[in-house]
Amino acid sequence: MPFELDEEAMRKLLLAGRIAAEARDYGARLVEAGRRASEVCGEVERFIVEKGARPAFPCNISINEVAAHYTPCLREDTVIPEGAVVKVDVGVHVDGYIADTAATVDLSESNQRLLEASREALKAVEGILRPGISLYEIGKTVYTTMKRLGFKPIKNLYGHTIGRYTVHAGLSIPNYPDRRMMIFRLRPPVLFAIEPFATNGAGMVTEASTTTIYSYLGRKPRIPLGPIEERLLGYIEENYKTLPFTPRWLRGLASDDEILLAVRGLTVKGALEKYPVLVEKARGLVAQFEHTFLMLKDRIIVTTRRGEEVEPKRR
Repeated sequence: MPFELDEEAMRKLLLAGRIAAEARDYGARLVEAGRRASEVCGEVERFIVEKGARPAFPCNISINEVAAHYTPCLREDTVIPEGAVVKVDVGVHVDGYIADTAATVDLSESNQRLLEASREALKAVEGILRPGISLYEIGKTVYTTMKRLGFKPIKNLYGHTIGRYTVHAGLSIPNYPDRRMMIFRLRPPVLFAIEPFATNGAGMVTEASTTTIYSYLGRKPRIPLGPIEERLLGYIEENYKTLPFTPRWLRGLASDDEILLAVRGLTVKGALEKYPVLVEKARGLVAQFEHTFLMLKDRIIVTTRRGEEVEPKRR
């Protein structure tokens, strides 16, 4: 684990998980047809701050065939349509100690089996977790669970290990039986997220032309920056470090036009990484459920489901 797991770190990890679980459920309750994504995401992010934490990344609200990485931006917003399948993906950190969790809402109530495929895959992985488990076994469990229910996992979206101030910290955890992952294992202590994406489409995502989420790469470019670029980058580094952010969080630091232009410039100059919106390749519907797990030698804690633990299986 890329941070010291002392008593204070444990307290912060568990607090982040509890707040993330509350924020996820709060966001899911806000989802309704006709409501703007900006309203839902703004309320979720305010909720996190009021609870004494910070968003680890912008609240994602991904609708129907959109699988991930959509959050409303300065001029980019979406109205939730009737009968939509809506993913609410929430990240919370307390002093850099992160929890990552997601849930899906089916406004039509006709896609419950799709939601069940993701939910049951997550539950099935919980049932096999143990110290030293291979990433291959996790992927195989997700795949077989979804296949039994008549759906596919999205092969190029993964779970991941988590570090301090780092949402994706090294290992990617597949949602299908990738034999290359047989040699990679989860060894305690380790913090990680399992997020099975289920679809009735092709089982792959592609990048859309829209980007509303970025992160600082941790290094200032050698290319000279303009005054607004310099000011915004300093603000981003101080407030978000290398965690993902959205330009709407920069509102008020300059005009909307200046912010968008500066963010594009900082991306081109190599200071920022962009996270394009990800869309199911065949425009199939996508469901996602996600929990963060803390694997210790003697137990596994589901940090984003407060009060519950999973005892490790032994062979």
